[in-house]
Amino acid sequence: MTPAPPIAAGGRVEGNVRVTVLLDDRSEAAGLEREHGLSLWVEAGESRVLIDTGESEAFLRNAAALGVGLSTVQAVALSHGHDDHSGGLPAALRAAPGARLYLHPAALLPRFSRRRRGRPQAIGMPAASRAAALAAADRIVWTDEPAEIAPGVWCTGTVPRDEAREPGDPDFFFDAGCTMPDPVPDDQSFWIDTPEGLWVILGCAHAGVLATLDHIDGLTGGRPLAKLIGGTHLVVASADRIALVAAELARRSPDTLAACHCTGRFAHARLKRTLREVVLPVGSGVVVE
Repeated sequence: MTPAPPIAAGGRVEGNVRVTVLLDDRSEAAGLEREHGLSLWVEAGESRVLIDTGESEAFLRNAAALGVGLSTVQAVALSHGHDDHSGGLPAALRAAPGARLYLHPAALLPRFSRRRRGRPQAIGMPAASRAAALAAADRIVWTDEPAEIAPGVWCTGTVPRDEAREPGDPDFFFDAGCTMPDPVPDDQSFWIDTPEGLWVILGCAHAGVLATLDHIDGLTGGRPLAKLIGGTHLVVASADRIALVAAELARRSPDTLAACHCTGRFAHARLKRTLREVVLPVGSGVVVE
């Protein structure tokens, strides 16, 4: 695949940037819900963006408890179509009726996993979420290519894979018979361009953490990495791959690493050993700013 040309400079966020974890697998604040899923509230200057919606409406209740006004959101963006990131989409679209929906076309495809007890389980976008997205078709911006979803806030679109370095999950399929491997082509991540460098936000990084960062490098001309926030899908990675990711992140020297959701305890511990105080505890209610 021919690398995309760097995105023209401009649109850098000069005002305050703040990311609130509305929902994660664990909670870091009393009274907030947790579930296997992810939802992030992004404030970038005057812009308000909701990235992912967890697997239920729990993110909505946490947002209310945190005083987050979802009605002000200008963009709802899904990192991919798995149910733990798209289950709350109907609630998000109701809460923000004027928001645009940024969505990769492949996010609507059926998907299955055989990881749990070896039996295929549907893990794609729930029927209600798919119906809500299609009902809001006039608001959808399809993101197979990079797109600016708010001033200074970008979506990667499709991320080129490097299977030799970061192999895909062997338990994901497009069919219930588990005969058609699913490389999660809709996986996409986000970045916020700030004067200190890039804030990179991952949903699950199914395309690979390093592949995602390399892709963003190509799109931004190699802007420095300031903060990395979100799921890394290292929970199923080998120890060697986790060590490789930790070493590369250390080389990039972010000032904050807030790895959560599908990172896993083993990977989180390795990241902590390598990057030390840079690594934050993450859960529902955590704020990075």
